[in-house]
Amino acid sequence: MNIFQYLTYGYPTNADGTLADVGVMDFVNHLSIGAPGWQLAWFAVGIAVVFGLLVYIFPLIMVINEKIQCYPLWLHCFYWAADFMGIWVFIHAWNISGHFLLFLLLAIGEAVWVCLETFCLYMGVKYEHPIIWPHGASVKTRVLEIVVLTLFCYLSLNFLRFEWHDETMWKFWIFTQVLVTTVPVWEMRKRGFRSGNCLALSLTFIGVALVSFNPWANMWLAVKPEFFSLAANPWYYLTGLFCLASACYGLYTYLKLPPKEDIMNTGKKAILK
Repeated sequence: MNIFQYLTYGYPTNADGTLADVGVMDFVNHLSIGAPGWQLAWFAVGIAVVFGLLVYIFPLIMVINEKIQCYPLWLHCFYWAADFMGIWVFIHAWNISGHFLLFLLLAIGEAVWVCLETFCLYMGVKYEHPIIWPHGASVKTRVLEIVVLTLFCYLSLNFLRFEWHDETMWKFWIFTQVLVTTVPVWEMRKRGFRSGNCLALSLTFIGVALVSFNPWANMWLAVKPEFFSLAANPWYYLTGLFCLASACYGLYTYLKLPPKEDIMNTGKKAILK
């Protein structure tokens, strides 16, 4: 099957012609020490995790320092729901894989991510209500909206996971990279100011797009090449090009916006510019 066929009606297949899927044993087979190419596979996983941490670390520094975040409220709710779902998915995978260590590490990482998202939502309720909710919205109204939106995301994501038979969340998880490289860019463009963003974060978004969507050594390709190779899944890489272009546009937009004040409205000096 050629690329044109994959772009129109084809789906990735295994060597025996069956439809390709991403299962627990794909992780074990490709990431076990001694497996063919395991060093490159672990490098791809490791660098993806590093960038995954950076897209939280920089915003956390700024939300504490500037009292405003680069991510819109609904995206925090989406990530909270996705990460909470991931805890149970990876614990289950750990149990049925013979306690493959990576799954336990991923489950722990997802729990940490949930805590970070909870903090971000708390900061949104406390400090960002003037730009998120109508004037005079009570704390009860803000919290209720977050709970309802998070519940909607949690139900929808689990529904999609079952529809896709995505037992490891690997097919779904790439959408977290799609969103993080695109949504903050257009949110910043809409707001028209630099607060909540910084040069390092804009460069990080470009790095996330390159790490996630390059056709040589990305984390998804390392686990299931039959599903995420350029030949088998061209839509994956076309999406990646859009994400990279969006992230580059975000850097351009950031540089064009007026610089942050040395002393911000919070009375503090901007740490990240």
